[in-house]
Amino acid sequence: MADQGYKRLADEDYNSLADESTLKGLLRVRELSLLAQDALAARAILHQIQVRMLQRAWRFPVRYLPLLLCRGPARSGANFLRWRNQENNRSGVLAWQELMQSPQLPPQAREALLQIERDRIVFNMQMSVLTFILRQCRECAKKNTDADTLAASLLPSPDRKHHHGPTGLK
Repeated sequence: MADQGYKRLADEDYNSLADESTLKGLLRVRELSLLAQDALAARAILHQIQVRMLQRAWRFPVRYLPLLLCRGPARSGANFLRWRNQENNRSGVLAWQELMQSPQLPPQAREALLQIERDRIVFNMQMSVLTFILRQCRECAKKNTDADTLAASLLPSPDRKHHHGPTGLK
């Protein structure tokens, strides 16, 4: 069986993400933990899609090029897709652009790199959105905890009968 080259991500690649993930909780104020769970589940599915993309990116003709698609871990815990040249002295879109502009690059390789880049851009956007949602869930939960802690310190305790406001003055 001949190697067909890079195959773009299709709807079926995202079926499990669409079927198993829901972000309905995004607009439900009191469901932060459910939203965070859904975002984590979606990020796990994106990880599977990332593995698929990396495997496909190693096909002919891309595997013979001086450019690699690789994981780029972020401090947030997310893994984004990054370009890196084999000499490891240039990375990112600049490395991709440099190779794309090379007159020696065969048209089939140029087309494969373009398809990979399109998928990489969308994948990184999706990972970024999920990472942002997770960060917002954590920050919102902390703010709610802080507000509850402050409110608990200001509310009258059951053993105090004549508490009038935060200062205790009548």
